[in-house]
Amino acid sequence: MTDQAQFSEGFTPQHDVAVIVACDANYLPYAAVAALQLARAGRDYDVLIGGPEALSLPAVLREAGIGHVAAVDTAILDALPTDARRSIATYMELFFASALRGVYRRILVLDSDVVFERGDPGRLLSAGMLGHAVAAVRDNRQWRSPRKLVREFKQLGRPAAPYFNAGVVMIDTESWAEAGWSEKAQAFARDHLAGLGRDQALMNGMLYGDWAEISPLWNWQFTWSSAHLISMADPCLVHFIGPHKPWLDSAETRVPLRLREGYARILPAHFPEAPRAAALDRRHWPARGDLRKSLAKQWMAAGPMLDYLGRFPDEYTLLNP
Repeated sequence: MTDQAQFSEGFTPQHDVAVIVACDANYLPYAAVAALQLARAGRDYDVLIGGPEALSLPAVLREAGIGHVAAVDTAILDALPTDARRSIATYMELFFASALRGVYRRILVLDSDVVFERGDPGRLLSAGMLGHAVAAVRDNRQWRSPRKLVREFKQLGRPAAPYFNAGVVMIDTESWAEAGWSEKAQAFARDHLAGLGRDQALMNGMLYGDWAEISPLWNWQFTWSSAHLISMADPCLVHFIGPHKPWLDSAETRVPLRLREGYARILPAHFPEAPRAAALDRRHWPARGDLRKSLAKQWMAAGPMLDYLGRFPDEYTLLNP
């Protein structure tokens, strides 16, 4: 069964939709940056940090109206693989989908390695989901090759199908329950997940194309092939999917300073013990080979990327993938 959601003391849900930045205690400082960016005055959605265990939030978060919510699904825990990089917190979209039914009509669950730049999450949370319980952004492996057979489906012996990135997932909690997705997730995890992957493999494996597609502007996956186009795309959420997180020294030659500004401002002041780059406001030019590689990849991807971006009339219209 899914454990009942536990909200932090003093927090009461104010809206019927919520944005939840998922993390465990180790990633709380970085999740806090995204949560504070999302906690705009006059918002029509709740902002939460969520994880498998209750956490005490610092005053800077509480004063912004941000709460914490904890939940796990004890019935499936033993079937969920973890590793050195990914704790059980990587499965929070699965846990919250059922634990928050009756509390929130819809939830938007984000990984902690995101930066919020613009847009209206409340408007996205009210968008038509075309009869699906889940909506997400296509994984970057299929941005330029939408018919690409991803490794997970190949390993399952399935034909190519649309495949999403689990770093930004929107869930209609009532539709999720009506479709029995929690039970289906448990069955898939026990039968197929070992050796296949983590939450992304689980969600895609059980849904297998039964999801609505969100514009990539809500999960702009920062890679060699998308880094420079970001200035023209003006994404809403930037997701740092690789090892070069914006708070690390390795981001100095890769990540624009504006995307590091929140970490430079919030981490030293409110999370002084959190591991971070020595100088988050320092910019170094990339190595020549790295820059050439990035520009070459984007030159080759220009046509397919424009085709992909052009499918969406705006950032709030969802499509069938």
